[in-house]
Amino acid sequence: MNAALDPNDKFMDDITIQFEECLRRHLRSTKPNAIDYNMELAQLGLDSMTAVAVLLDMEKTFNIRFPDEMLVEGTFRTARRLKEAVQLLRERQAS
Repeated sequence: MNAALDPNDKFMDDITIQFEECLRRHLRSTKPNAIDYNMELAQLGLDSMTAVAVLLDMEKTFNIRFPDEMLVEGTFRTARRLKEAVQLLRERQAS
C-alpha cells in the first residue's frame, strides 16, 4: 500500500496503480515508490503542456472525458484532486 494514501480510504485505492502510472509517465519529479497526494503537481513538474498530456493520458487510460467545467487549475492542483475527478467521471459513466 502506498504510504501517501490513507489505507482506510477505499475510494482512493481502486484506481491507484493505473493513476500513478499515468502521473509517472509525465511528471519528471515523481519518485518510483511514493506519490504524495497532497503535494502540488506543479512541484512535481506539471506545467500547461504536461497538464494536457496528463489529461489525454487519463482520458485514454480510464475511458473518460473531462468536461469543460473540470478543465480548471483546481482539478490539477494535487494528485488527490485529480484522482477524485477521475473517480467521479468513472462513476458518472457507470451510471
